Amino acid sequence: MQLAHYIDHTYLKPDCTEQIIDRLIEEAKEYGFKSICIPPMYLQYAKVHSGERSFLLCTVAGFPIGYDHVEAKLASLRRSAEIGADEVDVVINLSAVKTGHWKLTRQELSALAEVAGENNVTLKCIIEAQLLTEDEIMHICEISNELKLPFVKTSTGFFGDPVREDTVKLLRRHLDPSIKIKASGGISNYHQAMKMIRAGADRLGCSQSVAIVKETNQEPQ
Repeated sequence: MQLAHYIDHTYLKPDCTEQIIDRLIEEAKEYGFKSICIPPMYLQYAKVHSGERSFLLCTVAGFPIGYDHVEAKLASLRRSAEIGADEVDVVINLSAVKTGHWKLTRQELSALAEVAGENNVTLKCIIEAQLLTEDEIMHICEISNELKLPFVKTSTGFFGDPVREDTVKLLRRHLDPSIKIKASGGISNYHQAMKMIRAGADRLGCSQSVAIVKETNQEPQ
């Protein structure tokens, strides 16, 4: 198994610079990461400076809070697709979830899925699972299954505890097998990464990607 190919090599802190984007590009080429996940404002820069690449360009919308107007998220998604994004990780409206506005949640996810499909972009819906109850997660799984979403992502990594293996297992039990899971938030070493994959994660969001891959290379064969 090539662990690097599971990893979205990520830098989403507000102090991101072009120099950091350059580093992500070079590391993605060297180690074979699945994508680089970067702020929207650097998509054009990354597309131009990547040259020939085997990795995807991933960005975010509604990040990291999620309670933006859905029209703003849709506009961001369209613009990112226009610039060259292959994937967009969108934070769902957690305030709607916590208030039990499930109709609003479904409407938002449906609109996001439709616009992503129209623009040939892979949508990953971030649910910030560590802030939700099990019942709330299961409600989101039901809506995701109904809409046949491509990906559910556990968290932004900005709030709450690191992603837990149990959360990934819960999602895998309740999501349709066709829906992929991205585990994200506090994955900083090889053993954590492998736990997430064994629990059912198809993709990992990591900022410590290089260190994780180097640990992989040190594992006994």
